[in-house]
Amino acid sequence: MTDKLHVVLCRDRHDSSSQQRLFQQLFDGLSGRGDVTVSLLPHLYDLPPDGKAIRHLRSLEGDLVVGCWLYPRAAFWVLDANDIHGRMGASVLVPEEELDDAVSAGSAGPSQRVIWCFDLRRLDDAGPLLAEIDRIAAQHGEVARPAAVAAVAGGNGHVDLDEPVHRRWYPVVDRDRCGNCLDCLNFCLFGVFGVDSEGHVFVESPDACKDGCPACSRICSQGAIMFPDHQNPGIAGDPSVPPGQFNVDLVQLFDAARPQDLAEAERARFTGNPAAEPREGGPQDTPRDDLDGLVDGLDDAPL
Repeated sequence: MTDKLHVVLCRDRHDSSSQQRLFQQLFDGLSGRGDVTVSLLPHLYDLPPDGKAIRHLRSLEGDLVVGCWLYPRAAFWVLDANDIHGRMGASVLVPEEELDDAVSAGSAGPSQRVIWCFDLRRLDDAGPLLAEIDRIAAQHGEVARPAAVAAVAGGNGHVDLDEPVHRRWYPVVDRDRCGNCLDCLNFCLFGVFGVDSEGHVFVESPDACKDGCPACSRICSQGAIMFPDHQNPGIAGDPSVPPGQFNVDLVQLFDAARPQDLAEAERARFTGNPAAEPREGGPQDTPRDDLDGLVDGLDDAPL
């Protein structure tokens, strides 16, 4: 394993002054160091699977720190979906309840790489993350000479892969949670999911997903399907939200619909099939008199 720690900083889609300042602080704090390599990439979720940024990430050996604008769990499994495997690293910057004991299917053995993922949306200042990178880098033994980093990174200590990207929308599977029930494959009408040679479900055609449709995540009883760009934290990959909890939302509040009904309604909206809309007034076992209970549930739900 290489003794240099690979640090990947992903830009956000939006270019606000606060985000620019944070990104610049991180870059300035890491530039010129001999114990890390630094790669600058576009938004992680938007990277094309055959693009130069993903190819670059696949070429990196050893432990990896990724700073991006996603929940750590979502970022970890986005990497896994692009054949960048490892086990999730714990950090003082990520609450314990938000860390899955995640290990990619492509990793095995005691020497497998560790991937630390950090949500840059939580930071107002780069200092805490730079300190954590110091701690992680110290585990990598002898400090590499700055010249060695320059040779890898093209002479200036970093790699900037600002390739053209567009906003993408596709499901990401948490393989640690997935029970391989195939409900997602059977429910999706757009051919997004497939089954690999070992019989495991996977996202076969991500760009076949209909923009804005999260229906398959609602019918997954294990909460294994994420849409990292969704506004609902549970669907976007916040592991502190219990599986099924994110099915309680404002649509459910006002329509008194079950998660299955919500999923069918979302699917119907993208297929143009009105027959699949939820029943007027909600299902028989969820009368409108129970809306008070739903309100109480929303009070406790991390929406």
